[in-house]
Parts: sequence; C-alpha cells; structure tokens
Amino acid sequence: MDSEQETQAPAATEGNQSSDESESSAENALDYSDLTVGVLKEKLKELGLPISGKKSDLVERLTASNQKETDESPEVESSEEDDVEPLFSIEELESLSRTQLRELRKKYHKEAEVLRIKRDELNLQSQTHAAERNDLNTKAKEHMDNVHLFRDRRNGLNVEVGQIRDERREVSDIVNGLKDTFLRLKRKRFSGRNLPPVSRLRKQIQELEIKQMTTPLTTDKERALVDEIGSLQNKIKEHDNLIETDSEVLDARDKFREAENSRRELGKKMQKSRQEAQAAHHSMKDSLRTNRQTRRKADAAQRLFVKAKEKADEVHNEYIEYLRGMQEIDRMTASQGRTGSSADQKASAASAEDLFAKFLAGEKLTTEQLMVIQKAGML
Repeated sequence: MDSEQETQAPAATEGNQSSDESESSAENALDYSDLTVGVLKEKLKELGLPISGKKSDLVERLTASNQKETDESPEVESSEEDDVEPLFSIEELESLSRTQLRELRKKYHKEAEVLRIKRDELNLQSQTHAAERNDLNTKAKEHMDNVHLFRDRRNGLNVEVGQIRDERREVSDIVNGLKDTFLRLKRKRFSGRNLPPVSRLRKQIQELEIKQMTTPLTTDKERALVDEIGSLQNKIKEHDNLIETDSEVLDARDKFREAENSRRELGKKMQKSRQEAQAAHHSMKDSLRTNRQTRRKADAAQRLFVKAKEKADEVHNEYIEYLRGMQEIDRMTASQGRTGSSADQKASAASAEDLFAKFLAGEKLTTEQLMVIQKAGML
C-alpha cells in the first residue's frame, strides 16, 4: 500500500481594520475579556504576537498592544485659543482721517486677497487628500473582499482534498485486495514458468532507458543496451500473452488494473486540488498584505487632509478679520462723509471755543466766525 503524506493549505490570518476614527475608537474601547480564547488568539496572530498562555495572558498582551498602537497613532492636538492681539481697534480707527482710512482699507484689501488665495489653495489640497483617501479606502475594501473570496475558495478546496483523500484510501484498500487476488491466482496457474514479475521488468527497462539517455556510450554498447531493453519488453509481452490464455487470471488482472487506474486518477485530482488550495492561500495572503498597505496610505492621506483643513480654517479666520476691518472702515468713512472725522470735529470745537472767548472779550468777529460759534451751539 502506497504511503501518503497529505497536508492542506494552512489557514491565513486576516484582519479588516478601517481607517475611520470611529472604528478605531470602538476597537480601543473593546473589552477583550468578553472574547473567547480562539478569537483572542486570532487577533494576536493578526498582530504577529505570541498566542501562548492563559486567557488572562492573552487579554493582557492584546490590551497592551492596542494601547501601544493608540499611543503611537498621531493625534490632532486640541489647541487652546491664545489671546491674539486684534487686527484693529475702534479707537484707533476713529483717530484716523478719511485719507488714512482709505489707505488702511487698501492695505487690508491686499492682505485679505493674499489670505483668500492661500485659503482656497489649502481647501483644494484638503479636497485632493480627501479624494485620495476615499479612493484608497475603496481599494482597501476591494482587497479585503478578495481576501474573503480567496479564503472561502481555499477552505472549500481543502474540504475537497479531504474528501478525495478518504475516497482514495477506500480505493487503495480495494486495489490492494485485487492485487493480492491477481498475484495469488497467477502464481497458482503459472508457478512452473519462472517468469519475473512485470513490475520488476518495467523497473529494469526504466533504469536502462535512463542510462541510455544520461551515459555516453559507444555504438556497440548502445546497441547491446537496446537489445537488452527489447529482451525485457519481449518478456513482458510473453507474460501478457500467457495471462491472456487464462480467462480467470486475465479478468483478475483487468480488475486490478482498472482499480489501480482509478486510484491514480484520484491521486492526480487530489494533488491538483491541493495545489489550487495553496495558490488560493497565497493569493489571500497577498491581498491581505496589499489591503494593509493601502489602509496605511489611506490613513496618511487622512492625516494630510486634517492638517490642510485645519490650516485652511486658520487662514479663513484671519481673512474674515480683515473683511471685518474693511467693513468697519467703510462704515466710518461713510459717517465721516456726513460729520467729518473725529479729529476734525475736535479741531472745530477748539476753534469755536477760541472764537467764543474773543467774542466775550469784545473783539470784532467776521460773519463766518460767528457762524462757527453758532454751529458749535455757543450762541
């Protein structure tokens, strides 16, 4: 009976981690003590960690690894609002003349345009990173789908290998029984013919053919070798012709050969399924590795997206501050168009007081000077 060493394609470890922060948070909050030992070992295999020890050891090892990953993952720092000096103050603007306000508005407008362009560029960068992240997450999902597909195929083929192996063992038992029956019957019927077994003759022919192909021979030696091979083949023919003279022996031989051919076919079929299972296993591992690489790229794109978006928000807030300054300047300019600037008003009041003092002192004033005093409400 032929000896067999049959191994199935090993099951690969697999994982499906999402780059979304919500899923990471859920993983961090997971109570590993509620999981079974089998699940804990699978998770440890995914992380490349030892799976030996009691359940408490597995939980502790997995929790420590998860905490380490959380500590090493980049976090968005929560920045407290600092006391930033405001861009302008109402008092400062009120002290400026209309000309000065117009010049300041031009400066604010120029700075605001620079900030607007920078903000739009940063927003465009964040959109690019978001699109890249989404594309990578889609690809990562496709790779994980392939992982499940190849895993299911591998497992199905491994089941098929086991079924063929069991069937082949049953056929092997039948082959061995038919072989014993055939050999026993052949020895009984042709015991005096001294014919060597066919298997031995075929083995000798195979050895001679290998020698003919691999050994340099002279013409005479090669001719002798060919003659020897022909002689052995004639013995096989003589053996077959002899068996064909006895219908019972011939029937036993045919049944044995038919069963032997069935066993060989099952062996080939089993080997093919085993190879396909191994190929599916390797494809699954490749898809899993590609999935993890793609997820890491998606996480990197997410970090770039957050960084660009935060910077765009900062620039936007600064841009809005300049717009507010421009609006305040426009309001003051319009107000000064009706009443004059605060500085002009103060100068006018001081002039009216001087003229009123001269009026009280009895000095002669012009009509325009009297109108100034009257406009100031002193007359």
